[in-house]
Amino acid sequence: MAGPESDLQAAALPRWVVDDILTCGICFETFDFKSKKPKSLPSCRHVFCMDCLIKHAASEQNQRKQGQGKWTTFECPTCRKKVNLSPKGVEGLPDDRTVLGLTDKVLNKGGVSLKAKDEEKANKDGMVTRVMDTCLKHPREELRMFCNRCAVPVCAECVEIEHDGHSTSGIKKVAGMSKENLNPLLGEGKWKMKELGGHLKGLQYAEERLQVSKEAATADVRELGRTLKSEIDEIVAILLGEIESRYKDKFEVVTKEKDSASRKLEELNQICSGVEAELEKSTPSKIVEKEQEMGDQLKQVVSQDVPVEEYVLTLAFKASRTKLSDLSFGEVTETVDTVDRKSFTNRVLWQVEGKMRNPGGVTTWDEEVYVVDRGNKQIQVFDCHGNSRRRFSTDVFGNGSEPQDVCVTIFENESRVLVTDKYEQGLRIFDKYGERPDRVSGVCKGPMGLTVCKHSKTLIVVDEDSNCVRMCPALDRRGPPTNYAYSFNHPFGITTGVKGKIFISDCQNHCVKVLSPTGEHLDTFGSEGGGEGQLRHPLGVHCDDQGRILVADSGNKRVEVFSEEGEFVAHAVTAEDGLGCPVGVALLQQRNMLVVTDTESHKLLFLRYSL
Repeated sequence: MAGPESDLQAAALPRWVVDDILTCGICFETFDFKSKKPKSLPSCRHVFCMDCLIKHAASEQNQRKQGQGKWTTFECPTCRKKVNLSPKGVEGLPDDRTVLGLTDKVLNKGGVSLKAKDEEKANKDGMVTRVMDTCLKHPREELRMFCNRCAVPVCAECVEIEHDGHSTSGIKKVAGMSKENLNPLLGEGKWKMKELGGHLKGLQYAEERLQVSKEAATADVRELGRTLKSEIDEIVAILLGEIESRYKDKFEVVTKEKDSASRKLEELNQICSGVEAELEKSTPSKIVEKEQEMGDQLKQVVSQDVPVEEYVLTLAFKASRTKLSDLSFGEVTETVDTVDRKSFTNRVLWQVEGKMRNPGGVTTWDEEVYVVDRGNKQIQVFDCHGNSRRRFSTDVFGNGSEPQDVCVTIFENESRVLVTDKYEQGLRIFDKYGERPDRVSGVCKGPMGLTVCKHSKTLIVVDEDSNCVRMCPALDRRGPPTNYAYSFNHPFGITTGVKGKIFISDCQNHCVKVLSPTGEHLDTFGSEGGGEGQLRHPLGVHCDDQGRILVADSGNKRVEVFSEEGEFVAHAVTAEDGLGCPVGVALLQQRNMLVVTDTESHKLLFLRYSL
């Protein structure tokens, strides 16, 4: 009868076992029995190689400027739990015997066949075929490493023969770096396509306007012809001929520009689609090999110049009436209007869908976006490209949670995440990793929006249920809040301007109210309606670095921009951009990027912010 060992050798382990279990999560190198020995962290059971843990622990000690003591601590690179080290240091941590056993079976004895999850693809008949990222010199070997000295992908035999003694890295790690290098260019290329698409729409608009104006001018001339009858038929024919000639000349110019723009857009689309397909479908080695080529192609896309304005030519006829003996028939005139291309360009860069339910408030901090996922009672954190970084629950005390809004501030020289929670009737406080939870209860009945004044460090919370705003002392000086009520009817969002003014959205009054830094009412702007400068159920508000106020106009499915004095400036985003019911608004100011939560479609939108 076969024993357990023979069963293990006869098994076929998938590649993910090697990638996820037998590979260090820091350096992406396979574990071995020497410097890459797998070490298990007692506090959380996460496993890393000994080399990486030594470097990680030393790095944390240097950052904290700790001396050499009998006991040393460091945080797990994955979950941030503290790990205590004995006097033996990292070498004294326990080996993971299960990982060591699998490493011995798979990599040394060769008794287990490996199947990569990315090496198996289904054909049209549903059959699974293997697509190996194999070495050209050693066809049976997989390209799993990258020679740093020669800058080429290599297999295990290459390392032992042609590249003996050279420094190597995991091919997936290098491919990931290649993707990081190409993705920004790809993003710029896609945005350039949107700009060119906007230019094409502008030319189409110019074409339509030219056609409409031609028809209108022709109608005016024909009306003159009917009025003057046969005496001026010849002159009418001359004027019509002049209109037709000018129209053909200008229409030909616009049509040529439009056709040229269409061809350019198609070429750029093919380039970006090709690069995107290569990044999604190609093997890591092919991505590395073609990085320069694909980068050059994307640079070609990004370098394309797209006109900022469209010149819209229209034709008109101005008639002049005098005595028949001294009749002036007028002339055909041309008028050129400029229309900003931005009005034709879709502003959405990318969006996050299917990862949250009923998203609420949003804020930005250190190039990261913090979103209140109200339906899942958690905070989700994304990078500036919409990639998920981490998430943590707000229901940490076991008594329920109703998170609404979020902001990040510095407290005791550390970033702290403040979350308004209706269940808490106050705040729940975390570090930026969701650890070390704290709470401030009984601040108000229905906490909604919140902000921290940059100058006074005063915490300001909107109490929706009590229709007032509460100003609380700083977190280190907790005390009774000061309440301000100015005929609010379900206030929602709050922000502070560059001059210290406080802006609160008054949802049911369809306006924004302005308070001084000390709480006195200064102004109100906005009124109910769908016109420019009008609002329907405004929710989140935010101030940009120019002092302009962004308002989530939920009832009109748009984000409005006002000056600090309350004058309408522009629509930052509308339903035409795919917006449903905006709730939270924030800016990644250095990237000119607007972030909006949409509770109707349960998504997070990243948009170009340019006024």
